[in-house]
Amino acid sequence: MSTQTKERFSAKEIRQYTFRAGLSRTEGGLMDLVSEVYTSLLGGLTLLTMAGALIVALRHSLGVGDESALVASAVAPGFHSVTLLQAAATVLLTLAAALLSVEMTMGPIAMTLPQTAWWLGLPVRRRGFIQPGFLKSLLWPTIAAIIVVLPLSLGMAENPTPGRTALAALCGAGLAWLLYGIASWCQITGQGAWLKKVMGAITLVAPLTLVATALYNNVAGSQAITAAQTAWMEYLPTSWPLLVADGATWPLLVVALALGLLTLVYANLERITTAQLKASAAAGAYAASSLLSMDATELSRSLSTGPSLGKSKIRLKLIFKGGTAHARSIKTLISTHATMALRSPATLLRVLVLAAIPASLASVEFLGNAVLIAVALYLCANFASSALGATARFSAGNPAVDMLMPLPAKTVRLVHYAIPAVAMTLWAPICLGLLLALGVGSPQLLILALLAGPGLGAATLRAAFKPAPDWNMPAVAAPTGPIPTGAIKSFLIGPDLTLIVLLPVLICLISGGVPAVAFPAQLTLTWLAFLWGTHLRKPKSEKDGGIFGMPPAAAAK
Repeated sequence: MSTQTKERFSAKEIRQYTFRAGLSRTEGGLMDLVSEVYTSLLGGLTLLTMAGALIVALRHSLGVGDESALVASAVAPGFHSVTLLQAAATVLLTLAAALLSVEMTMGPIAMTLPQTAWWLGLPVRRRGFIQPGFLKSLLWPTIAAIIVVLPLSLGMAENPTPGRTALAALCGAGLAWLLYGIASWCQITGQGAWLKKVMGAITLVAPLTLVATALYNNVAGSQAITAAQTAWMEYLPTSWPLLVADGATWPLLVVALALGLLTLVYANLERITTAQLKASAAAGAYAASSLLSMDATELSRSLSTGPSLGKSKIRLKLIFKGGTAHARSIKTLISTHATMALRSPATLLRVLVLAAIPASLASVEFLGNAVLIAVALYLCANFASSALGATARFSAGNPAVDMLMPLPAKTVRLVHYAIPAVAMTLWAPICLGLLLALGVGSPQLLILALLAGPGLGAATLRAAFKPAPDWNMPAVAAPTGPIPTGAIKSFLIGPDLTLIVLLPVLICLISGGVPAVAFPAQLTLTWLAFLWGTHLRKPKSEKDGGIFGMPPAAAAK
């Protein structure tokens, strides 16, 4: 009898069986997701249609002109914008740094948490489990690089041709492969922590240079930075696709270098430890849950540093002796909120960077379109408001903590509202103030944004205390796993109120003027948002069917 044993199942067969078994247990379909968000989509389209009609009417009544708002520039005449070369080089550098930082955090060679629990302990070669994730993860940076490089090479090249454009896209893909290989090798060897910190700093600082350059150019006069002085940025490694688009071929050597590094990584796949694979899987699950909860802070943290514990020693006064028990409890809760905010300086820095992103877009030549700036303003306001709701989200997930305070539930909810409301009331004029410094908007628009700040704080609370998706509903099959039919509806809670609050500001920004009726309209929407965001949801009825329609268990006597 032969002493050799044969594996009963290969890694490929195990993967295929697991995937088929997961999809066979779903009961919902795509139409369940569509019907779930039908009302939200219809309401959003109706809101956009009404806003477009108001914008057209305001532009005509204010005498702005007959030019369409889709092509009209919001930047003041005579404004010295940043050159396209500097903007393109900065964007490529920022995206490359962000890509490398994310890959080093998530682990380019990644598995899901269930896969690490089910597969890594099986008596088969783990290469069969790791290799598909390695090859699949390589597709996303390749597609992203081509999508970014193609329009830039067509717009920046002096004489674009199909051949040069294709070579530029190949060079961009080569850069993405090189970054992927660097992150993979760091994952295999367990090194490169310093590199991730440097990439994170570049991601935050690089966009701010566009605003700083634009502000300097508009006060420097003849000493302004010219295109000739920024020509060196085209020779940054991340800008090499732009050189290829202009006819250079030597930057294509990066493709050969990237392929060599990927070959080295592929030959050492089995050197990755189980602990590293589980850490990457945990980081991926953390990012997925942050995206599902529409939490900008947790999503940014999951893509940059992963789950971590704070080590800050900042602690404000938490025990107060003067006043009634009611007043002392309120002071303690507010002090706790402020302490938690100050213990996360990275979060506050992200919020400030978000305030500068619309101005960064407006400072670029040919990108000072009012519609683009308005979209960027809404997205940044939404991410900033959700970033300030970490303490409120903790309270929503741990209601027993709030119950320890001798305060009514409504009072506790108002205290949760205080810090985000103050922060967003400061954030809104800072964001619009930077735009005003670049010649976008007016002082009246700045005041309008100040009035919208408390409403954005209410959007923070609405997003923090939104109901969780109902996992008892039939799940919908997806390549990434089952999705609850209530996930998309939960995802939209929070961003919807941000859009409603900012509607007067966005309409006036695009229309080019601020009529007198905008101020009472903004005050009304802010007040309604306050009532909506601080509203306490009624608890479920005791007659609720419970999980899977089963009646709740009777209390033990």
